[in-house]
Amino acid sequence: MALADKRREREDAERAAAFWEKLDPSKAKLYNFIRKSLGFSVESDDVYQETVLRAFQYVRTYQEGRSFEAWLFGIAHNEIRKHFRKSSRVPVTIEIERWITADNLPDRILAGEVYRVAENLKPRFREVFFLFYDAEFSIKDISRITGLREGNVKLILNRIRKILKARLGASHGR
Repeated sequence: MALADKRREREDAERAAAFWEKLDPSKAKLYNFIRKSLGFSVESDDVYQETVLRAFQYVRTYQEGRSFEAWLFGIAHNEIRKHFRKSSRVPVTIEIERWITADNLPDRILAGEVYRVAENLKPRFREVFFLFYDAEFSIKDISRITGLREGNVKLILNRIRKILKARLGASHGR
C-alpha cells in the first residue's frame, strides 16, 4: 500500500473518531428533537439514523469553530423536511406522558397539554417550537438550522405563544 493511501486511511479514521466524539453529547438531544418534530412518529428512528448517516457522510463540510450541534441539527432539519415531503400520512403517535419529566402532577399535566398542542402545530412551527423550548437553541442558531430569517423565527415563536395562550390560557388561568 502506498504511503499516501496509508496517510489518507489514517486521516479518515481520525476524522471518523472525531465525528463520533463530537456526536456523542448531542445524540439524545438530537433524537428527542426528531421524535418531537415528527409528532412521536414511529418513523423517527429512521429519520434519526438518516441524519447521523448524512452528518457522517458530510462531516468534511463542518467548519471548525462553528457550533457542531447547530450544524448537526441543520442536517436533521433537512431530513425532517425530506420526510414530510415523502410522507403524506399523518404521523403515528405514542404515549407522550413518558417523555414528560416534570416532578409534580400539575406541572406534568400542563406539560402534557403543551406537548399535545405542539403535536398539532404545522411541521415548521413544531420544529421551531422544539428547537427553542426543548433543545434550547438561540434564535440565531434556529435561523441557521432552518434557513429562516431571525425575524421569521421570532414571528413563528410569537404565533406559537398565542396558540398556546388561546388553547391553554383559559384552562390554566394564564
